[in-house]
Amino acid sequence: MSVFLFIKEQFAKFQVKAWSLIILTALLYGSLLNNINLWTDEIYSVLMANDNLKDMFYLLMTEDSKPPLYYLYLKFVLFFFPKSYEILGAHFASYILLVAAQIFAATEMRRDYGDKVALWMMGLILLMPHSLWLAFEVRTYMLSALLMLMALVYGCRLLNKPTNLDFIKFTIASLLALYTHYYCAIWLMFLYGALGVFLIRQKNYAVLKKFLYVAVIVAVFFAPWILVPLQTAGTISQSWYVSMDFVKTSGQFFTNPLSGEMVQSIYFAFEILSASALSFCVVSGALSGADLRQKSPRLYQLLILAFFSVMAACILLLILSVVIRPMVTTRYMLIFSLIWMAGGAIVLVTRPFLQRGFFILALLGFCVSYDDIRAASFDKGYSNLAHDIRMFVPKWMPIVAMDNNNLFCEYYLPEYKCLVVVGEKGEILRLPSVLKNVPLYSQELPPVVFALSSYTQLSKKYECLKFDTFYRKSFGIDLCKINADDAHLLLQNSLKLRLNKY
Repeated sequence: MSVFLFIKEQFAKFQVKAWSLIILTALLYGSLLNNINLWTDEIYSVLMANDNLKDMFYLLMTEDSKPPLYYLYLKFVLFFFPKSYEILGAHFASYILLVAAQIFAATEMRRDYGDKVALWMMGLILLMPHSLWLAFEVRTYMLSALLMLMALVYGCRLLNKPTNLDFIKFTIASLLALYTHYYCAIWLMFLYGALGVFLIRQKNYAVLKKFLYVAVIVAVFFAPWILVPLQTAGTISQSWYVSMDFVKTSGQFFTNPLSGEMVQSIYFAFEILSASALSFCVVSGALSGADLRQKSPRLYQLLILAFFSVMAACILLLILSVVIRPMVTTRYMLIFSLIWMAGGAIVLVTRPFLQRGFFILALLGFCVSYDDIRAASFDKGYSNLAHDIRMFVPKWMPIVAMDNNNLFCEYYLPEYKCLVVVGEKGEILRLPSVLKNVPLYSQELPPVVFALSSYTQLSKKYECLKFDTFYRKSFGIDLCKINADDAHLLLQNSLKLRLNKY
């Protein structure tokens, strides 16, 4: 009995609970790290990180237009991994940020909002299906999500007797977030606006003055990069893959953040219930928070700012998608996940009657989501394709790569010559790989040429092997045999388009 009481007494301590959650998260998520799979966008990230800084920034300012911070961060992390474990290192870069988010909750959030809020936030980071995508996607989303959470927490401090260090932290978090994703600029616009309104209502003009200085500093330091998308967005938008179909389903962020991209078990309803329960907590808590405003103004501020900033940013993105061009997908929306969880943690602490039911749903959803991601992470669809090409396609034979498959060919099959087919709109294909091997386009081709294609363009006409993958359910690759005449036509048309454009 004394041993039981000792264990119970130890687990009553915050530090023990917090470290238990961090270690559990590190172990469970760490077991999903793989050295097998990268899909097209992730390959792009790794290739960008492998570029020297001069080439990286040239591509960012002429072709990609995305802010550079994530690529620089990924470059730093990959420095510590040998080439044979590069894919593992790329996934690790996002995974370690998820653990960092828990540590941030256990320290900075705990300081402002207490043990219970910190522990619930850590629990949500562990259990929510959003995290199982954020923790492994080799893109900027996890870095953006963490920096936005930091900006939110430090921004809230400005409403409660801030120190000069709080202003500095808020400035740095805001600026770093801006240099990860343009959605962050939209979200920060609403966060800054809401903070200004709070400060005016408080008649706290001394803090408001410093806050306005921060806003100016952040705007000035981000302004140079704004010129980049203004110069390149017109060209990029011609072949932008996001359509209104993506916009219409972007609301899945609130109910089903894995959105069918990863394999889903027959019990996927639990994933939906889990994410929906979180959204229910945030929305219902924000809309009925008058009592919380009286009992704990600080908790109320965090909840309202989290709810308002996310909803306002989402609504504006939807409006822009209708008025200008489609720009919203569920995947992009995941950068709001940690802020959404922060709102959920506040509600669960202040509405104890929701805790047990929510925990059961969250645990069931996590188990299903975890099994889905485990199956996807170690799926060998891409590896099987690379293996079969090495077995049956001679190395001297060029491979025609369509639909951005030049990135797969360049990364997984570096020993082959990949001839990239560019479409009429000039897809964003990463110029170095698009332009190399151009002299081969006019050479004699063998009677049968192998081609890589996605989205069934070639499979309706030619003999193809389809390599599906659970890693990205919607992005299988076909390995097709096409005749030399058709291959020449594809390549010559592509060469003309390429020369006209570049």
